[in-house]
Amino acid sequence: MVRPMVEAIDVRDLARHNAGYLPYGADPYEHLVQQEKARFLHAIQAITAAGGPRTVCDLGTFIPYLPVALAKLGYTVRIVEKFDVYGASVVNALQRIAAGTGIEVYDLDILADPFDTLPQSDVVLLMAVVEHLNGSPRELMQKVLGLLSPRGTLLFEVPNIAEFTKRVRLLAGDSPLGPYGSYLQSAYPYMGHNREMTVGEVRQLLESTGFAVDTLRCYDYSGNGPRSLGGMVAYAAKALAPVRDKGEVIYATARRGA
Repeated sequence: MVRPMVEAIDVRDLARHNAGYLPYGADPYEHLVQQEKARFLHAIQAITAAGGPRTVCDLGTFIPYLPVALAKLGYTVRIVEKFDVYGASVVNALQRIAAGTGIEVYDLDILADPFDTLPQSDVVLLMAVVEHLNGSPRELMQKVLGLLSPRGTLLFEVPNIAEFTKRVRLLAGDSPLGPYGSYLQSAYPYMGHNREMTVGEVRQLLESTGFAVDTLRCYDYSGNGPRSLGGMVAYAAKALAPVRDKGEVIYATARRGA
């Protein structure tokens, strides 16, 4: 169902502020959905395990694979995104998806706009969002806190700056972040990964903005391991390395603090 929306995306629009999107033009569905599907399934499993009728609000949705899946499972789903940047064809495709699945769409800038029009939700998703911000996520997190129902849960996800292969690259004198060429060729402000986080930083962010952390861990999602010889060696070394918090993604669940 989301494929027409993905295929309507002109990656040149996305690439203006993040040139790293340019290679996605050859097969955007593969890059934006297939390679991310394990993350989506991980979140679905966490949400469905809680049971009961639930309302879900997905902040900074972009590709609505996860909202569509949850809507089909019977959840009341709201998505919040500023879609103007994606062009009219993408917005129209999103509206058709929402109309066909009962998803509520809120066209809001999650940083600049108030959340007054958003009802509270049992589950709030903030996944692969805060690493793109050009400043502190503190005010956004305080707004998110107000979106949670009294017994609601936040699902938070961010790339792990201390992932094992990134540590190795840094020891070798290379940056743990993405290719500098993509950063250099992008218009300001850069909308790629500006501030990935460590596990300790995620805990600090959540607890300092009024959340109580229930789950905090790392996991890998990008398949069954690389195919190149160098990649296979790195994959094996990562599995054997006696270090903590070495996964690709930091995943946390949290609720309103006392």
